[in-house]
Amino acid sequence: MTMLLRCKFAALAAVATLALAPSGACSAAPPGTTYTNPLPLRLADGGLAESCADPSLLRDRTTSPATWYMYCTMDPVSYKERDAKGWKFRMMPVYRSVDLVNWYFVRDSFDQRPAGIAGPDAGLWAPEPVYQNGSYYLYFTVTDVADAHSPEKGCKSDSAIAVATSASPAGPWKTAPQLVVAPRQSGAGCNFHWTFDPDVVEDGQGDRWLYYGSYDGGIYVQRLARDGLKVEGDPVRIAAANRYEGAEVVKHGSHWYMFASSTDCCRGPLTGYALYVGRATGPEGPFFDRQGNDMAATRVGGTPVLAQNGNRWIGAGHNTVFQDAAGQWWTFYHAVDRDKGYFSVEDKLTRRPLLLDRIDWIDGWPVINGGHGPSDTAQRRPAVRGAALTSPPKAPATPSATPLWLDRFDGERLDARWSWVRPGAAGSFAAGQPGLRMATQDADLHVDTNSAAVLASALPEGDLRIEARLRLDAPLECCTKPVQAGLVVMRDDDNYVKLVELANDGLRQVEFGKELAPVGPGYPRYGNTVVGTPGEWTWLRIDVRRAAPRTKGEERYTAWSSQDGRAWVQGGTWTHRLGGGAKLGLVAMGGAGHAVTFGQVSVSRLKR
Repeated sequence: MTMLLRCKFAALAAVATLALAPSGACSAAPPGTTYTNPLPLRLADGGLAESCADPSLLRDRTTSPATWYMYCTMDPVSYKERDAKGWKFRMMPVYRSVDLVNWYFVRDSFDQRPAGIAGPDAGLWAPEPVYQNGSYYLYFTVTDVADAHSPEKGCKSDSAIAVATSASPAGPWKTAPQLVVAPRQSGAGCNFHWTFDPDVVEDGQGDRWLYYGSYDGGIYVQRLARDGLKVEGDPVRIAAANRYEGAEVVKHGSHWYMFASSTDCCRGPLTGYALYVGRATGPEGPFFDRQGNDMAATRVGGTPVLAQNGNRWIGAGHNTVFQDAAGQWWTFYHAVDRDKGYFSVEDKLTRRPLLLDRIDWIDGWPVINGGHGPSDTAQRRPAVRGAALTSPPKAPATPSATPLWLDRFDGERLDARWSWVRPGAAGSFAAGQPGLRMATQDADLHVDTNSAAVLASALPEGDLRIEARLRLDAPLECCTKPVQAGLVVMRDDDNYVKLVELANDGLRQVEFGKELAPVGPGYPRYGNTVVGTPGEWTWLRIDVRRAAPRTKGEERYTAWSSQDGRAWVQGGTWTHRLGGGAKLGLVAMGGAGHAVTFGQVSVSRLKR
């Protein structure tokens, strides 16, 4: 049978049209009720696009059944595509689908960078499509605006939000001559806040709101003018600087929910990017997490809602949220295959495929994939004609543990189980305070800087739970150096996982890091993610699963934190090969002049 006849029969069966697929491909969904991540993005030549960073979704309002459009950030999408300068960067590619699983290339949003708006080497990032005022609007980041739009000429970091319009969600797009949000200086010269990642929502009164911002400066919300071409009023900061980017705001019930991503999106196999959420009673915030912590506070809030789980996928984030024909909620997002993390390690081009997972609302909070993290097995597809999904996936059970030992450091001397790796200076620690008090050192345990003292203890074999209760005595809005204290599980100085309370850049947060050596040329050795919010006292927990199923002989290390020792927040999972001889270590490092008190440290046997 010819391709044309196959497409005609499939189109009749799916009540779809051949026009929804590129030349040489069939638009109808293949038979079946499931999908498996990553989703297929078919290019015009029949090949597959292997990356769709910062995905955003729009439904075409003129078609029945529904047609959906996916927009991706400017990036390489295939190992094969090159141009005269090397890698071909597609300028915000657009894909189309009738089943939300199979996607077909339509066009790049632009053939070249918009003249008069973007600098000659600007990135066009994080597209945000919106239907309003009887037309389609495409908001996007310009990482370097043309000098005519910058308060400081000749700069490369003067980012802004631009917009283009079209009569069709497929384009072509006409760029507005003025910026929606102009570059915002953070200091003299070429110092600018990151004006990235636009997101537009509409409230019940017909007012629209634009969210924008990133690590440098934080995330802001501002009222969008009726014409959609500019903002009005004063911006309101709703997420802390140096913590979040990629805001995605939706209303569910009586609350507004902000999803936002944190840490480095693009470190290949050591990417620890993850997704967090808070909610507010109005679109201008403030947004609080499940424990009541503000996402804009110094002790920064944000409930982990999509964190890596030890399977193939790491660095999951920068999402878009929607409802299918049955009213079920879903999220598209990008992630990194830890075994195939780069298009090019030399050029630092991280490969970020498109993933999809379901959202359920439980006790007023979104739960993605039942709380299991990014899926890598077959899942039920979204509904395109009203067929509802079954009940939510069963949430993972919190494993119980049997105590092995507990140390409250209430004697004048350390227990014999402890010994020093690089002993600290005389007087830098004292037991029996109560607890163990350690002065922070101007030293570190990071890549080639291995100068920090570590108070270490052997660990038993098997699956373990390690917990510590600590207080970091440093000013709340601290520090110019990353002062940190907590736990490491280490084979040696260059192979470990680390869970610490961190004070840096005016934030207090819980960091979970991994260091690995040796690595191939150009590969990173350290990556990090973040967990819950620290308190006056902070509880840290690492669950260790050795030789877990499907991990190729790796161990799985899962981080938790708590502000009271009762309500625990689960973070991400790093895999590593530290082996049975790995040690537990206590550290206090990053910058001198502060101190940490360990109230207690314990090791328990995890039950399977």
